[in-house]
Amino acid sequence: MSKEKKTRKFTVPHQLIIILAIAFLAMTATYLIPAGMYESIEVNGRTAIDANSFSYMEQTPVSPWEALLALPQGFSQQVDIIVMVLMIAASMEVINATQVFDATIGKLAAKYKNNLYLIIPILLGCFSILGAMGINTPIIAFVPLALLLGYNLGGDAMIGVSLALLGMTCGLAGGAFCSSSTAVAQGLVELPQFSGWQLRVAATVVFWAFTSVFLIRYTRRVQADPKASILYGVSGVIRQVEEKKTAELTPRKICTLAAFLIGFVVVVYGATHGWSTSDQIPVVFMLTATACGLISGMSANDMARHFISGAKSVIGVCVIIGFATGINIILTNGNILHTIVHALSSLFVNSSSYVSALGMYICNLLINFVICSSSGQATTVIPIFSGMGDVLQVTQQSIVQTFNFGDAITNVITPLSGTLMASIGFAGISLDRWVKFVWKWILMSVLAGGVFVVIGVAIGYGPF
Repeated sequence: MSKEKKTRKFTVPHQLIIILAIAFLAMTATYLIPAGMYESIEVNGRTAIDANSFSYMEQTPVSPWEALLALPQGFSQQVDIIVMVLMIAASMEVINATQVFDATIGKLAAKYKNNLYLIIPILLGCFSILGAMGINTPIIAFVPLALLLGYNLGGDAMIGVSLALLGMTCGLAGGAFCSSSTAVAQGLVELPQFSGWQLRVAATVVFWAFTSVFLIRYTRRVQADPKASILYGVSGVIRQVEEKKTAELTPRKICTLAAFLIGFVVVVYGATHGWSTSDQIPVVFMLTATACGLISGMSANDMARHFISGAKSVIGVCVIIGFATGINIILTNGNILHTIVHALSSLFVNSSSYVSALGMYICNLLINFVICSSSGQATTVIPIFSGMGDVLQVTQQSIVQTFNFGDAITNVITPLSGTLMASIGFAGISLDRWVKFVWKWILMSVLAGGVFVVIGVAIGYGPF
């Protein structure tokens, strides 16, 4: 009697498992990689490394017990960042629960649905603004609405998913006021929080512009010939979305929207005037959420529940931030962090700053396939790339931006991205079909990101 062989299906490891595996490798590396150290110097009020001072030293390997201790130590080192992420995510959950975004997007879609050249850029712009503020995973909640909008425009499921997902990515790539990427990375290199926002906004506008053209052209092709759809004849794809009554943009919701916009303006003002992201900026978000909740008629209990729910949604992110920081504690305690910086910098020592910055940009694009958590990737790679920037004369602001672009662009293709897989999964789109649709956009985005990296180096993108 023949026995049926059971085949195990490969499952992608959780982000936390990957971080812990890297921590184990980091501990092992302290036994294998020679210890070394750069001397520290003060540059414009920031502690930097002296590029000409590297020297080897006696080996200081990190024991397994010390490596385990480094993981909770990571939380204590990043408590300000963790508080910021918790507070902002919790506040945005309250604002989102008022349905002010749904009502606004629904109103715009109803008014301009017959003007493809206007409605796609407008809708994409709305999601780009959300992305620029760091709204990543919650964008999944907008996918059903976006699918309905896509079909109403005469497109297919690709258009619906792309409006939300690519729109959010446009804002996330620039990361002008993103707490989970830009603020975390800038905090790690001692930059003023959200400084350099002008170039980041410009990058978001460029991404938004060519993404609008990309989606308009595809929608026109599908309108002219449904067989031109990449999803034509593919089974399992949602063909019709139940028309749900979207929240009406009532006078009360208009007032809620006004309160949100006022809060957003205050956040931008504070971010550009040195307000602290560990307390002042989160408090502005909390006050904005409270105002929006009260104006919309939400009870105090409901606001409290949504606030806690929003905080719960990023607990995993906070754990990854802490553990990822533990990796750098292991490398630092083993005195091999500077050795790694020295080795990587040596690859570019005879290259220009442009080549060095582009090299780090490409590295971030590839690293994001494995660590697609914005804050997790920042706390893992920024300390290394920051040192490389000091050695290779690339400003810290440019280092942050190579990370921002690298972190965002490949999020729309890596199967490790929960936001991506949930979004296309809701529409019944397989990953291979999605890649077939989005690869040209990725190519354009990678090139655009590279151009902005070069611009950053050319203008000495600062401060620092």
